[in-house]
Amino acid sequence: MSQLQLLNSTVQSLALAVNKVLTSCYHACYSNAPEGDELVLLTAPLASTAEVETLFTNGVIDIQSALPCALHSLGFSAVEIEGAMTRRLKADKGAANTELMTAQTQQLVGDADVALKSAQTKKTEAEVAAVEAGVEKTQAEVGKVNADAKKAEHDAKAPFPSAAPKPAGGASGSSSSSSAKKK
Repeated sequence: MSQLQLLNSTVQSLALAVNKVLTSCYHACYSNAPEGDELVLLTAPLASTAEVETLFTNGVIDIQSALPCALHSLGFSAVEIEGAMTRRLKADKGAANTELMTAQTQQLVGDADVALKSAQTKKTEAEVAAVEAGVEKTQAEVGKVNADAKKAEHDAKAPFPSAAPKPAGGASGSSSSSSAKKK
């Protein structure tokens, strides 16, 4: 037994006990009340909306059973549920209206689907453009790195003479300074 069913059966048991107490109090306060009068606490069992939807979709329960249960699980009051049932029964009496409403609903759903797909297409196109820009940037960076690598490879294979002037006398300055220290 699910937790929801256990809760419903517990609430129903409590409601029966409260009914007896309310009726006894009523008869104690109003001694002239007819014996058949009874005060009743009305409770509505809680139900999962998914369960109600499945039962209705599979044809196990009709709209007159499903609608109050679903609206109650959404927190509607008894007056609101009764009003919704009245409106639904009036709508069901006009079968042409029901077909028209169904057609209009399907059209609105179709329009919304088209708008959603259009927005998704635009988003995908923007993402593709961003990826293409990123690819172009990466290719440019790779081209620059390849050019730098080729230049470095070329420079390593054929060293070029230095642009700095050679010292006069052919001897390097570092060797004469080291000989001066030895003397």
